[in-house]
Amino acid sequence: MKATHVRLRIGQNNAHQSGYNMVSQHRKHRGYRTQKCVAEYLKKWFPYADSAGAGRQGSDVTGVPFDIEVKPRSAFQPKEWLDQTRKRADGKLSIVVMRFNGQGEDAAEYGAMLRFSDLVQLLNKVDYAEWFQEPSRCEGCGTWLIADYKYCTKCKDHNASL
Repeated sequence: MKATHVRLRIGQNNAHQSGYNMVSQHRKHRGYRTQKCVAEYLKKWFPYADSAGAGRQGSDVTGVPFDIEVKPRSAFQPKEWLDQTRKRADGKLSIVVMRFNGQGEDAAEYGAMLRFSDLVQLLNKVDYAEWFQEPSRCEGCGTWLIADYKYCTKCKDHNASL
């Protein structure tokens, strides 16, 4: 059996290479758009939040007092991502924001991950131990009620059990 060689003209891509480039470009654009969605969401609390854009080293969102790594990926590599942020956080809180396949552009719905020690430190800073009260459930809808709510924030009903 003879080997068949295909000669391509300069500037012409084969189908495999062309398809790879298209997928690669789609992933890049999804990444940039996800960074922008996260930055726009954070602007509610941090007015200078901005997407770092492409190819920049460091946090994917600037203008916030913490380090953010945005991952719009289907592959799940949490240890690698936490290690990546820990190496560059420079004393800042580091957070990995994850946009999973099938999620739209509502950053409020994205997942977030941080090291457990950072979470405990945050809870201590807001004096969570003092703030915490035994939670109860709304008798109307079953939503968890915390703090001193006299009514359910979800169904807006007053609770007879409170």
